[in-house]
Amino acid sequence: MNTALIAGQGILPVEIAKKLRKLQNETLILALRDDPEELASYSSRLVHMKTPNLGQGVREIKSFGADKVIMAGRIPKKVIYCLPLLFDRLTRSVLKEALHDDHSLLGAVVKVLESEGIEVIPYWQILPEFIASQGKLSERSPTGQELRDIDYGMKILRITLPCSFGQAVCVADGAVVAVEAMEGTDKMIIRAGELAGHGTAVKMMREDQDMRYDLPTVGTRTLENMKKAGLTCLAVEAGKTLILEPEKFFALADKYHIAVWGINNDGVHSK
Repeated sequence: MNTALIAGQGILPVEIAKKLRKLQNETLILALRDDPEELASYSSRLVHMKTPNLGQGVREIKSFGADKVIMAGRIPKKVIYCLPLLFDRLTRSVLKEALHDDHSLLGAVVKVLESEGIEVIPYWQILPEFIASQGKLSERSPTGQELRDIDYGMKILRITLPCSFGQAVCVADGAVVAVEAMEGTDKMIIRAGELAGHGTAVKMMREDQDMRYDLPTVGTRTLENMKKAGLTCLAVEAGKTLILEPEKFFALADKYHIAVWGINNDGVHSK
């Protein structure tokens, strides 16, 4: 099967490329990242795209003979705001019509791909073993205060998520310390550490988010930043969060004594 991977920054596209190679897929990788060489050994064809160019992407996918595409990885928002004159006409038209939140932008890109007969497939189907389960995920369970902070964080996220911001929040002793905006979860965690020096991070997915291309993701870098910031508990939405490099992730969580908890949207916590 010929598959295309639109690969942004981060570990996730590398993990997907590895799995596609293991599954013996013929893979075209369109690399929108600073280190395309990281993906070279897993691709049948690698194209380095220094700026988003949807027109070129569609042409490359069709030329490769792929009718399915996976989109994964971060595209820095500053690219969208600072470099629009370098984009091709199709990309500029998408940016003009869509709102500049991640959900709207990715949805507009998907609409264009589908109009060209290219199916966008979910990356969680490629990496089902990376999906967070419910309840206790790490060696240490959350304390009573951490569970209360998780519940409060979920209440806040139910308000912020429909507004297309605030995919994550940091709570300490029943108070909101930081809410994620455009800077991303990792920088929010660092900011929370500077403000409070302790607390719990809660990360969820908005209800209308498309699970094909926009799942919340955590990894070892999340834990490293939590350690630096003094945060001791991480709650992620079960069935809707990818945990990158799970073996390394949970070994590090146990080393740092960080409790990792899989939550339901209804706020029920079961040990």
